[in-house]
Amino acid sequence: MGVIASSARRPATVSVRDLDGATWALGGGGLLFSVGNLLHPLEHVDAAYVAPTWTAAHLIIFASLPLLTLGLASLGRVLRRHGAGQLAQVAVWLATIGLIGMAPGLLAEAFLAPQIGQAAMEQFDATGFGVVGGLLSLAWVASSVVLAAACQRGRFGPVWSRATLVVCSAALVFAAVPGAVGGVIVIVATAAYGVAVAALGWALARQ
Repeated sequence: MGVIASSARRPATVSVRDLDGATWALGGGGLLFSVGNLLHPLEHVDAAYVAPTWTAAHLIIFASLPLLTLGLASLGRVLRRHGAGQLAQVAVWLATIGLIGMAPGLLAEAFLAPQIGQAAMEQFDATGFGVVGGLLSLAWVASSVVLAAACQRGRFGPVWSRATLVVCSAALVFAAVPGAVGGVIVIVATAAYGVAVAALGWALARQ
């Protein structure tokens, strides 16, 4: 079944068979990122570590990282062709640094946290491992704003996806609220990020 999409460069009907690797990578990676974060418990506490979705959530997010990295690299090239210039390249660099930086922490939370508990994980996060991981994650948060600006400059993708990227970045900056409230903010923001990026992946199919 085809999906209607208006584009001067593609036929009016774009079928699943027409979707290239970049679209699958960015679209699939974004959706996996959303699903993984929606499965994540609201808090990092001992009770959460034994939740049935704890390990699955982190592994699903981990699986999304290479897809997002590959898809964003292709998106960056398209944005440069649309006139976004160095903004697109900076967005890809920041996102790549941040996404790669997430990987060790995701694996540690998936497999180490249930074994050693929250108190030990807090001590672990206070080491250089946690500090470096936190700084790299900030690069990913910043990349959302830069990516939105690049999409705006290149007039690429739906307007709502650009706005969502900016709102998500702002929400994550101010998400240091203790308890479940902070967890809700992070989960909603990261899930929305995944949907916005997946929408940009679909926009690649219309090029």
